Amino acid sequence: MMHPNPNKFLCFMFSLVPGAGHMYLGLMKRGVSYMIAFFGWLVCGILVGNLLGLWAIVGLGLPIIWFAAFFDFWRYPRMDEAERGAVQDEFLLPENMKLPKQSIMRKIRVVAGIVLIYAGLHSFYSMYVREWLWSIEYEQFNNIHRLISNVPAIINALVIIAVGLVLILWKAKQVKREAVKSDEE
Repeated sequence: MMHPNPNKFLCFMFSLVPGAGHMYLGLMKRGVSYMIAFFGWLVCGILVGNLLGLWAIVGLGLPIIWFAAFFDFWRYPRMDEAERGAVQDEFLLPENMKLPKQSIMRKIRVVAGIVLIYAGLHSFYSMYVREWLWSIEYEQFNNIHRLISNVPAIINALVIIAVGLVLILWKAKQVKREAVKSDEE
């Protein structure tokens, strides 16, 4: 059920945050869809931008999602009561949309795992190994101090590599377990 008489000022203020305006009008599913799309793209974009330097992807996607949410929102307050009554609150993607087959999902996980492993190795090498190799004959004490002071960043790089490995190997372990169970039965 849509808001019967929305305040124009509140409509404008909420329309600036993707999905918030839809929620103000009572279109919760549509609002959540836009929020997840926008903020999910933002978070993933920050991660991909930091790891791989692909800031152009983030820069192009965010305004597109923001404008889509903004202009989609503004068609609802202009509707009369009969049109508002006919509006159904639905997610942006249909609920009956089928997920890709398991073999495709396995390939996606493997590619994502490889990208994460590469990003972690590249990050670890460019921040620590390269500098250490260049200055191995100079100031070894400073290198050890720098290495110790940067332990959190090293752990971050290693966690990224570990997540990549888990993405690649997780489904293979599950398939082996299921095969062993079916053989036992």
